Amino acid sequence: MKRLPRLTLTLLLAGALALPGAGATLVPSPQPAPVTRSVQTAAKLLTPDEVIVLMNAGRLTDAETAARAASAAHPESARSLLLLARIQARQGRFPEARGTLSRAQTLPQWDEQELGVPFESPGDIEQVMLRDPAAARGLLADVLLAEGDDPKAYYLLAMTEALARQWDASGAALAQARALSPDLRFADPESLASLERALQQQRPPELDGPALALSPWWYAWVAVGVFLAWGALVGFRAFRRYLQAERIRRERRVTEATERATALQAQLDEALRQARQQTGPEAQPLVARLTYLNSQLKQWRQEGLDDLATAAMIQVRYDHLHAAVQTEETFVAYMAEQQAREVQREEISPLAAKVHQGQPSSLRKSERSSWSSGRSSSRRDNSGGSKW
Repeated sequence: MKRLPRLTLTLLLAGALALPGAGATLVPSPQPAPVTRSVQTAAKLLTPDEVIVLMNAGRLTDAETAARAASAAHPESARSLLLLARIQARQGRFPEARGTLSRAQTLPQWDEQELGVPFESPGDIEQVMLRDPAAARGLLADVLLAEGDDPKAYYLLAMTEALARQWDASGAALAQARALSPDLRFADPESLASLERALQQQRPPELDGPALALSPWWYAWVAVGVFLAWGALVGFRAFRRYLQAERIRRERRVTEATERATALQAQLDEALRQARQQTGPEAQPLVARLTYLNSQLKQWRQEGLDDLATAAMIQVRYDHLHAAVQTEETFVAYMAEQQAREVQREEISPLAAKVHQGQPSSLRKSERSSWSSGRSSSRRDNSGGSKW
């Protein structure tokens, strides 16, 4: 009887071992290996012309990103660094912009393709300033990038920002002009006083006279004129040479504007053709917006024929509106911006009326032709194109 419990325990153990799965060890169930997905986004590399469109439309962050991508993809491209420098200048980052420009000038492409920073004369920029301060701001950024810290450019920038009601920026630009040229001898006293009053009262300046005073060289030209008056033949020949040079200048300007407008018209015609072939709810509104751009381009072409617009000005206006018509949202924003500018233009209409009626502009002839370095403008405007 004493062995009965031991026998019972032995039989129970043997039965347990006979059951299915008895004695199996617990092994964790296999877990699926983590799946790693590599998502590669292949961003489209924009052309130089497309980067310029972004820059002129005020989308400076997007333009900078595109220019840096182009520079990374094409390290040999001086054009990508040139555009990057122009964008940085428009952002107010002039030390960085000039460093970028210096890097571009060390690359072989700079000399091979005769690259350069395009910029306009003071008189041309002043015309833009009265109609479109935002565009004038970009043109002055090009001047300051190409010519360095030009006090005359900073003075015009101060006037531009005041017309745009950007009081802090206007005051900073005027202070910079004074730091470079304390006496501001190139500034007309009445216009300078008007600008200072505008900054104090935060009202657009009332420009009744030239923004830049007469250069000391003007008196030398008066003396030359008096001397030439003694000889009618000499004076007549000088006058005839002047008329001939003026005629050649106007013909060249009209030709450049016409060629630029013709090239843009060809691009727009192709865009209209492609839009008309599209289907979907966005097709018809896009055609309507492109048709509006077409009417504007014809108006700008006529301004070029009337010698009221340069090729560069037509390109700036076209790029801005072309970027705006791509979507309904950007087009609505563009139209709202235009209406705001019309309101602002009415506030400075007395000055604009004087300019359009042939009255003396805010820059006198002796100071409208060139910057402090003596250069009037850049003859090289090849920073764009379809290839890097």
